[in-house]
Amino acid sequence: MRNCSQLNYNAPIAYLKKENGYYYTDPNYSIGNFPLNELELQALATAVDTLSQYKHIAVFNEFASTVDKVINLVQQISFERPAKGLKFIDFERAPYSKGKEYLDPLIAATRNKSPILLSYLKFDDTLPKERTLSPYLLKEYRNRWYLVGLQHETNNIRKFALDRIHSLRPAEGEEFIHSEGFEPELYFKNTIGISLEDGKVENIVLSFTPHDGHYVKTQHLHHSQETLIDDDQELRIKLRVVINYELIATILSFGKNVKVLEPEALRQEILNTYEECRVIYQS
Repeated sequence: MRNCSQLNYNAPIAYLKKENGYYYTDPNYSIGNFPLNELELQALATAVDTLSQYKHIAVFNEFASTVDKVINLVQQISFERPAKGLKFIDFERAPYSKGKEYLDPLIAATRNKSPILLSYLKFDDTLPKERTLSPYLLKEYRNRWYLVGLQHETNNIRKFALDRIHSLRPAEGEEFIHSEGFEPELYFKNTIGISLEDGKVENIVLSFTPHDGHYVKTQHLHHSQETLIDDDQELRIKLRVVINYELIATILSFGKNVKVLEPEALRQEILNTYEECRVIYQS
């Protein structure tokens, strides 16, 4: 403890002959007060930034005091070591995101298996409609939250965007309905995003320019991504996913730097979209 360079305690230890033992010459010294090194401090700051995003959710309230203590500690160390600068991560946040106020009651209802009465207003509707729901899963996708559950009136699994919820309350007198086939970790396995459509999984073959191919190689579009060709002409990949809105939006986001090779129906849909865009810009 006194001399080991690996431990780096540099403990003020002395030998006391009459007691035949060792003691700290500084009574305030403790290895429990041993300072964090820079790597540990940076890891702690990253964790604090992550936790801070979720402090507003009531389910985390039981840990709030602990989180606050850690935040205060990191802020204090940051003040004492200003040259190092702990604010080195900026998480993506939506400037405004409606519906987060429903997270707390929905987390409680899902965890406690309590049915809810949901008043839901689709973007294309003028009046909200009420639905009774057994909530199964909350999922975040691109800063929007979605609720997945079994709708009692239709006895099928549906998803609802929290930003379209008009109101919700407990469904008094209703029993929670379990769906035998529902597995949260597998429900979105074959999708990009949150739309399942008809659930049919297809082989999607895409050809990227070498430049944009780097982005796809370093951050896969889906866990099923498989490289077919990777040379100075193209990056060709295959995905096993459902064709849905999010897949099409992802493909369109690459513009002229990607081409759909298979299936033909998806290729034609992308082509039609570009044709519609051309008409809009020429009008």
